[in-house]
This record gives sequence, structure tokens and C-alpha cells, in this order.
Amino acid sequence: MPNPLLLLLIGALTAIDFIQNGMVSFAAGPIMGEIGASPEEFSLIAAAYASIAIVGIALQRWCVERLGWRGYVRGALGIAAVGAMACGTAWSYETLLAGRMVMAVGCAGMMTSARLAVNLIPPGPGRIHGITALASGVCCGLASAPWLAATIVSADRWPMIFWLTAAAVLAMLAATHVLPADKVPAGQRSGAHPLRLVALAAGSFLLLYVLQRSYYDFYANRLGLVLGALAGVAALGGFIWAETRSARPLLKLGSLVEPRYLAGLALFTFCYMTLGSNGYLLPLVMQRSLGYSWSTTGNLFALGLAGGVLTWVAMSRMLPRWPGPRKYFMTGFAALAASAWLLSRLPPAPDPWLHVLPALGLYGVFIMTMMPTTAMHTFMALGRDESVFSHAQQTKNMMGEVGKALGVMLATVGQQWLTVWHYTRLQGEIHPGNPHFQEVHARITAVLSASMDPARAADAALAQIAQMLTQQSVLLANLDHFRGLAMVAVLAIAVSAVQKALR
Repeated sequence: MPNPLLLLLIGALTAIDFIQNGMVSFAAGPIMGEIGASPEEFSLIAAAYASIAIVGIALQRWCVERLGWRGYVRGALGIAAVGAMACGTAWSYETLLAGRMVMAVGCAGMMTSARLAVNLIPPGPGRIHGITALASGVCCGLASAPWLAATIVSADRWPMIFWLTAAAVLAMLAATHVLPADKVPAGQRSGAHPLRLVALAAGSFLLLYVLQRSYYDFYANRLGLVLGALAGVAALGGFIWAETRSARPLLKLGSLVEPRYLAGLALFTFCYMTLGSNGYLLPLVMQRSLGYSWSTTGNLFALGLAGGVLTWVAMSRMLPRWPGPRKYFMTGFAALAASAWLLSRLPPAPDPWLHVLPALGLYGVFIMTMMPTTAMHTFMALGRDESVFSHAQQTKNMMGEVGKALGVMLATVGQQWLTVWHYTRLQGEIHPGNPHFQEVHARITAVLSASMDPARAADAALAQIAQMLTQQSVLLANLDHFRGLAMVAVLAIAVSAVQKALR
């Protein structure tokens, strides 16, 4: 049996990262209101956090080689706590931006550190306990983040989101003594060329910022966004090109060109894209379209994603005995298809327990079926070289940041386009020659006439119909998103049945 403190550290690092990111995403609206930030400014905070996290993940092994595992993790936890406390005392957009940037430096490598700490357990049956601790941190973090955020926001104590993170981070400092303090000899260390780091930082920020800004500027400033995205991709391409030709690269990207790893990386990116798009869209659907309160939304999310916890309990027993991935991939995508299909068929006044909770539960099944299975099979060919394995994990988590931002972008831009399309179509039905419109207008006017004169009541009824039209357009766009996701999941089932890269 591995050291219990090491298992606690592995699970806690993963859970803290998922919880703090999940809470900030879920409570973005109330936080913006409290500090007086616009949605555009908050998108800059998200882009800055993610781009710094990408650079931090890329530098992780470089730091570990010079500080040792114990020194690196302690330093990262300390920086994360300082950043969280700065966010907890933030009074403006600028102070929250500074705090989140500091948090990104500390939190960037938590997921990678947790996974690499599993390798401190000697190969054999004991290592499955480390994998179990890692996956438990993922599913518990995902499930608890919305509930914690909703509870804190409902109590009007939004800074507690960050103070809770700081307390959890500081509590883990004692467990770091189980990590080795050894440093890598100078001649065996990786390199970090300043110009390549600048290219990585600039490319990451440009690409992520464009993805975040697409919600606000996609139609008004499409050319600027495209040019920004191309500049970001060019900078990242330059970084990759230089790394593959360097004698002492920061990341051994050339060693990662392996079919199994690339297939697994694509699957991970899809999972993170789904986390990003659904993490953004589902709270909006439940609060704005369905009218649920913050606490109800958070509780439903937590209960639904608890399905992922139960799924992992079953998976942790099945994977060691029946490791073949195809059946798990097909099951996971089937759960995603069923979840999206249920959400695409929500009635106008859905019962949260009958219509919403089962869909969220199936979404949790998808996450905790796909991610552990993909993690088990993606890195099989890269485990012989410790540095290559570390770089593979770092690259996967860097792509995770991009995947989440890309998922949010696809959801937001798709919602804009679909909402406009539905609004235009429905608006064509609002005319005096439509009997249904006349009936609804007359009914609302009659109700409002009890408290105002008939002329004003008729105008107010028309305004109310226009508001209903907007709400219906948004709801129909939401349903179309999930309908499209269900079709993608069905296609993925077919691909999983015939693919040979992961088997």
C-alpha cells in the first residue's frame, strides 16, 4: 500500500485545481457584478489566466529539475495561496486580474504534478491506488465546484471562493515532505530559451484572447479576430518549430509524434472542449432559460455530476480486469449522446428532477468513463523515458487549456448565430395577420388593462411578447447546441468502433 500522505497529496492537488477553476467559472456573473467588471474585462482575466497557465505548465519540468519535486510543489502551493488571497481581497477588475495571474503561476502545474507523483509509487499493483486518488480528485472536484460556488454566492460571500482555495492550498503544504528533494544534475537539465518562451506566451495569449473575445466581437470585428488568431497560431508554430530543432528543448515535442499518444491527445482535447462548452452553457440554460435560482442550479449540477463519482467507483474496479478501451469509449460517447439528446428535448417547463438531473448524470458518466480510460492508454508507449513522459503530460494539460477556451468559443459563437436565426424566423410570425399573435396580444392586454389604460396596456403587451420572443430564441438556440452535440457523439461512437490507434 503506498504512503497515504502521498495519495492524499495526489488527490488534493487535482481536486483543488478543478474546484478553484470550476467555482470561478460558475460564479463569473456575481464576481463581475461585485468588482464592477464588464464581461469583456472578465474575458481578459480568463485569457490571461489560461495563457500564464500554459507557460507555467511548459516550464514545470524545467523548474523541477532545478528545485526538486518538493521545492517545486511547495513553491507552487505558496504562490497559489498568495494569488488566492489577493483575489479574496480584490476590490476592482485590475486587482482581480493581478490576483488571478499570480494564481495561474501556482496552479498551472497542479494536475501535471499530481499525475507525475503517481510515478513515485513503484510499478505494480500499488500504482493503481495513485491513479484512483488522481481520478477521485477529478470527479470530486468537478462535482463539488458548482455546489460550493452556488452556496457561497447565495450567502453573498463571493470572496470565500478564493479564501477557501487559499486554505486548502496551505493545508497541503505539510504533505509535501513525502516528495523527493533531489535535483537533476546540471548537464542533464532541459533548456528554456527566452525567445521561445516569449513566442509561447504571446501565441497562447493571442489565441486564447481571440477565443474569449469571439463572444463579443465575432460579428463586429471578425477580421481583427481572424488576424489575431493567425498571429497566435504563427507564434505557437514558431515555438514548436524551434523546440523540435533544439539540442536542449524545453519540451521534447519530436518524441511525442506517436500514433497512440496523438489519438489520446485528440480525445483529451475533445473532452476538455466539451467541459468548456457545457460548463459555460448549462448554467445559462438553467438560470436564464429555465429560471432556476443559483442554489437550485448548483445543487442540480453537483447531484448530476455525482454520477461521475459513482461511475469512477465502478471504473476503478473494471479497468484493471478488462483494460480494452473500445467498450469504454463507446459507452462514454453513448452517455454523452443520451445526455445531449435529453437536453435537446427539454419541455417549456421542465421538471428539474425528471428532465434535467438525468441528463446531467449522464454527462458525469461521459466524463469519468472517457478521461480515465484515455489516460490509461494514451501514455503507454512513452512511459520508458521519464522526461518524455513528463513532457507528454505537460503537453496534454496545455492542450486542455486551449480545449476549454475553444469549447467556450464554439458554444458562444454558435449561440449568437442560432439565436439570431431563430429570432428572425419567429419575428416573421409577429404580424396582425397571425391569429395566434392576435390572441396572445389580446390576452396579455386584457390582463394589463386592470392596472393601466388600454393604450399603454397594448404597448406593454407588445413589449412583453418581444421579451418572450427573445427568450424563446435563446432557448431554441440552446436546444440546437445539444442536438448538434448529440450528433457529434453518435459519430464518435462509430469512430470508436473502428479505430485502431487506442486498443
